[in-house]
Amino acid sequence: MGRTKRIKIADAILTADLHLTFKAPVSRTYDYGKAQENKLKFLSELSQEHNCPILCAGDIFDHWNAGPGLCSWAFHNLPGGMVAIPGNHDLPLHSLSQYEKSALYLLEAVGKITVLKGDQINIGNLKIIGIPYGVKNLHLIEGRRTNQRRRILLLHELVIQNTESPIPGGYTAAKILEMFGKDFDLIVTGDNHQSFTVKTKKSLLVNPGSMMRITVDQADFRPRCYLYYAEDNTVIPVEFPIQKEVHTRDHLAGKKERDERISAYIERMKTDWDAGISFRANLDLFFQQNSVPKKVREIIWQHLESI
Repeated sequence: MGRTKRIKIADAILTADLHLTFKAPVSRTYDYGKAQENKLKFLSELSQEHNCPILCAGDIFDHWNAGPGLCSWAFHNLPGGMVAIPGNHDLPLHSLSQYEKSALYLLEAVGKITVLKGDQINIGNLKIIGIPYGVKNLHLIEGRRTNQRRRILLLHELVIQNTESPIPGGYTAAKILEMFGKDFDLIVTGDNHQSFTVKTKKSLLVNPGSMMRITVDQADFRPRCYLYYAEDNTVIPVEFPIQKEVHTRDHLAGKKERDERISAYIERMKTDWDAGISFRANLDLFFQQNSVPKKVREIIWQHLESI
């Protein structure tokens, strides 16, 4: 695989936000399907080399309603021994109650992938607890450290490395470590497509970032996964193979005009929304902060998914 020789065998590989899709981002110029295939092959070979599971913190698919062609492709190309949680992109209407309608459920049903939905699994010296997207009252999640196994929490929530969250009610790495550091040795988060790690004396937070460079602002981003070593609770980043100069900015003029219209609409609706994040993220935030009937939320998500 063109990598330097590893000194010791890892206990797990950490990743997130694969966003598998047949629809290439508008900025991409290189064969996007082939790029995804190459990275999944890299993950598979890495897992075989270390004989360890792959832990994914959500968003296997870019859209929950993946067609049979993409589901078949994912079945044949995803590595074996994968443990994941549902991310917001994996869930119809962003709701765990709708999970069995999703493409991710299909992969679980045929035994391709293990999906944790608030439950746990023991693998060797690891105890892995998976919390899917949208679980309320995160502060109620508890665990107990054990001398026999490292406790790992998979979580799909927007977590940022800096001291202030970009949206009201969001999480910083420091906040997540404060909430869960006493109970979990390792916390793996998904949703934020940037890569970072934050470590305290008792716990380690790893946000692997996206497997693909999905948007043009990720042109210089180096996607990576992480090798996890349970003995000393540490990680080593391993970069995915990439092609250079695969993004174009030709589409940005039209996108800028559209985003300005959406931002103006958001500002008119509610002034404390953040115009710097996506319309869907703002809408999700609105639902979290306001009492909107479930039926109304479902109608809105259904409409958005149809356009």
